[in-house]
Amino acid sequence: AREKAEAEAAAAAQAEAEAAQQAEKELLASLIFCEAGNQPYEGQVAVGAVIMNRVKSGCYPNSIEEVIYQSGQFGPAATGWLNRVRSSKGYSQTALQAAVDALNGSNPIGSCLYFDQGGAGMKIGAHYFH
Repeated sequence: AREKAEAEAAAAAQAEAEAAQQAEKELLASLIFCEAGNQPYEGQVAVGAVIMNRVKSGCYPNSIEEVIYQSGQFGPAATGWLNRVRSSKGYSQTALQAAVDALNGSNPIGSCLYFDQGGAGMKIGAHYFH
């Protein structure tokens, strides 16, 4: 009975971890869709890479959700658009694949922590990464 309970607890923990990973992937896909859904695929991965770079940087919060919802950082999070896309799963399959690639370490922008539509930096589509 103890072994069965331990196996059930392990399975529940595994399912919980997988659900958390899926939610993180969908959150990142939603942000990528909002910020770069009209950009080339490389630009979508690059937006995901900015988020991952921030999580790893030590200068920003250390979770994807905290980075994305940090006050003053991403317009779609502030306006509620991100939450609408997230709750309706309104992101594109391309944005979802870009999120998966970014989560798996794909990074076309090196150590860049920012992107915008003007100024300087590495240009991918309409965004400059710096």
